[in-house]
Amino acid sequence: MMRINGMVGLIALLALTFALSLATGFSGNFLDSSVDAIINFRLPRSTLAMLSGGFLGVAGALTQNLFRNPLASPSILGIEAGGSLAVTALLVTGLSQQFAPFAALSGCLLALILIMAFRSNLILSGLAISTAAGSVGSLLLSIALNDPGRAVSVLQWLLGSLSGRGWADLLRALPFAATGLIMSWRLGPALDTMILGPQIATTVGINVERKKILVVTAVALLTAAAITGGGLLPFVGLIAPHVARGLGLNKPGHLKSNAVAAKSFCLGAILVILSDLVARTAAGARELETGVITGVIGGPFFLWCLWRQQNRRTQA
Repeated sequence: MMRINGMVGLIALLALTFALSLATGFSGNFLDSSVDAIINFRLPRSTLAMLSGGFLGVAGALTQNLFRNPLASPSILGIEAGGSLAVTALLVTGLSQQFAPFAALSGCLLALILIMAFRSNLILSGLAISTAAGSVGSLLLSIALNDPGRAVSVLQWLLGSLSGRGWADLLRALPFAATGLIMSWRLGPALDTMILGPQIATTVGINVERKKILVVTAVALLTAAAITGGGLLPFVGLIAPHVARGLGLNKPGHLKSNAVAAKSFCLGAILVILSDLVARTAAGARELETGVITGVIGGPFFLWCLWRQQNRRTQA
């Protein structure tokens, strides 16, 4: 009952945040828009913010379970950077955005393959991938500067802007997201056992290597869907699972994989909706990028996670 009440509370908070996003116009003017503006502009944008954040929240929970590392997330490990780089290359070459989900998926999968190959140095591998992807992305952006319109599009994608996004972006992402969410839910019981160690999981009949491949695929699908919908939104997949596990502390059943994933979806969605709300109201007539806001929030949070982990090691 406590678990259900906790989820109901999170869903209610998500609904309230979503309604606030719909009701708030640019420069923070509350209820200062026509019904047409709300339906045709804010509704698709707020829906994309909600779903992109939710997808990254679940992807972060899966990543942390897969690598058994609380610092693992799509942004820290360079998975988002790999997917974003692939979409950037697509935009620079002038190919249709219809192929964006497939480009993002290929980039995410490539980053994950590299991470799995160098998983003994997980965070360093992620840092190397993110740095390399960022450098190549900057190079592609400099090439795109010859076409100002294309350069703006590339820059918005790299910075995680939801400006101008609509239902078409959501429809392109949904098949990947739906597949990833279904896979995540079905993998939950196996992940609960795998957390105890590969030997125990093998003993009860779980094919650990096969499950890892399925988890990697689900993470790539969800991250690719988020990138397709909202661009690069760093640290969402780190923050949401951490807070979700904190909400379930010392409550039986709350730390199971599917329970954490469900809470992470709600928390990731709330974080991105609020970040997007700040992005389009904080600077007056000028709009900021949503990904920049999540980065500003997530940077100190990541440092706090590092500090807490270091203290635990010192005490041990």
